[in-house]
Amino acid sequence: MTADTHLGITDYPRVQKLVADIRAQHPDLVAIAGDIGEGAENIGVALDGFAGLGVPICACAGNHDLWNHDKKHPSRLLWEQILPAVAESSGTVWLDRGNLIHKGIAIVGSVAWYDYSAQDPGFRSPVEECRRRKGEFDADAWMVDWPWSDVEFCSMIQPEFEGRLKAAQDDAGVRAIVVITHSPIFEGQMTRKPTNFKWGFSNAYYGNLTFGQIVAQHSKVTHAFAGHTHSGEEATIEMEGRSIKAVTLDSQYGDPKFVVLDL
Repeated sequence: MTADTHLGITDYPRVQKLVADIRAQHPDLVAIAGDIGEGAENIGVALDGFAGLGVPICACAGNHDLWNHDKKHPSRLLWEQILPAVAESSGTVWLDRGNLIHKGIAIVGSVAWYDYSAQDPGFRSPVEECRRRKGEFDADAWMVDWPWSDVEFCSMIQPEFEGRLKAAQDDAGVRAIVVITHSPIFEGQMTRKPTNFKWGFSNAYYGNLTFGQIVAQHSKVTHAFAGHTHSGEEATIEMEGRSIKAVTLDSQYGDPKFVVLDL
């Protein structure tokens, strides 16, 4: 699993090295938790590079993947048409549209756009204030130009995500579910700095704990991986006799990382 390759910020030779390092692990499949590239062309180039591994590849969108960089590719068009088509052309399973099931493992994913639920408790503010002040903390405020508010978009994608989780849970051939999201969905995946107001307030735009509550209801889920914050968090979420291993990858701009999951 990898995330935040950011091709276009990260140069192509570094992404090629990432792919080569992953190849050396002889993976059965590769999952990419969003922020694949800057603009649709870079996303396509990156996904084609992963396709060269010759194993199933799956990916979800990240917030940067939905930026209208050139003012010619509106975010809504990227979400609804361009990104699914780019993924299909490279043979990538687009997790915002469907699951990947391989050897009894279901990979269920989503961009898990932020709904302000992950804001630090000490700096919690009303939804309207989070919406109004977003431009002070996050470039999505002017780079994402779709017509929905953050909360509206989350409400729009949530039922479909729940449906894909349920389908995997109910599939007798699935023995475990691995959840791949761009935004962290569990508290243990978030980085907290209780005395830092800027960090605490801006966490409103860096997680979706509502999706975590949904995921936790599905007993086959064993792992949850996210990107977005670049923070390198790891936690075990305990619940009613079972646990979920939750990780936020520590990829950095120009230096993407990966982790190996052996099931």
